Amino acid sequence: MKRLYYVIAILLSIGALYYTFKNVPFQSIWAYSLSINYFWVMIAIVINCISFLIRAYRWQVIVNEVHLLKFWPAYHFTAIAFMMNNLLPGRVGELARPIMLKQRNNLPITTGLTTVVTERLFDLIFLCLLYLVVVMFVDIDPNYRMEIGDFTLSHELLTSLAVHVFWLFFGIIVCIICININFIRSLIKSGLIKIPQHMFFVRPAVKNFLLDKCIQPVIKIIDHVASGFSFFKRPAVMFHCFMLSVILWFLIAFSNYIMTFGCKNLDIGFIEICAVMVIICFFVSLPSVPGSWGLWEAGGIFALTIFGVGEQEATGFTIVNHAIQIFPIIVAGLVSLMITGISIRSSRNSLMEDDMT
Repeated sequence: MKRLYYVIAILLSIGALYYTFKNVPFQSIWAYSLSINYFWVMIAIVINCISFLIRAYRWQVIVNEVHLLKFWPAYHFTAIAFMMNNLLPGRVGELARPIMLKQRNNLPITTGLTTVVTERLFDLIFLCLLYLVVVMFVDIDPNYRMEIGDFTLSHELLTSLAVHVFWLFFGIIVCIICININFIRSLIKSGLIKIPQHMFFVRPAVKNFLLDKCIQPVIKIIDHVASGFSFFKRPAVMFHCFMLSVILWFLIAFSNYIMTFGCKNLDIGFIEICAVMVIICFFVSLPSVPGSWGLWEAGGIFALTIFGVGEQEATGFTIVNHAIQIFPIIVAGLVSLMITGISIRSSRNSLMEDDMT
């Protein structure tokens, strides 16, 4: 199943890259990239680095609700995880932080994973809210189309992706509420325990095996997940993380806006840049190769051309912007690997270890 996902991701991204750039004059793009004022690019990189520090701090606040974690370990774990997302397929970096927490802080992987889900949930919340702002204040032509081979980027596709993100957000919230309500959690656990009792067609030895080796580990996972989501019982901490999310995404959008100062023929406002950022985020939610190459460019060019930016300028801006978004993170992750001495191979092996103890 994983191999199929990787194949689909690679084919989709290669197709997006090919059809996005097949009619693009690369000589002109190279000339355009040389025309960029990289003073503004450097400022954008600095702002991105600051936003990444805030991201690490936000995750530290979340983890501290279940286990004390200092800032610099939180930063190193986050940098390594995002580096892995940009270099390895399947967004495996999302599992890296829980595994490193297990290795270095003896926190159950399932509990650590809930802290990552919680962090991503704040991103989803803010992107959904920002999408509503974009819909209210940005005039997007509903009839605009951009053909990428047999794949059509359109307002309908953008709306569909936004709806799927919303339902994902809604489903996660429902699960969190169910897990955090003691009565519902007790009902789930008691129901699981009673499953072997109703299996009248199996021997007692098999029932005991199912209870000890299957049901009890699942119950322990539920308790670990509930522990990780206990964060949601603290409104003050939730508000703190929400405000950090506002600052984080404002800085990301502002870095994109700053970049436009150094690019020719790219006269768009801050709200439009926010719209571009949201559209790119929705498109890269599709399966893609590491770093979301291809889908990022397709989404960025689609979004910028909506606002009247020429295809050459849109392509040049999107490629440079994508590069400054991910290359500093890759460098930061490699530096964090050297500082911490964490082995990716041993981290992978840790995933295979029993997390039920």
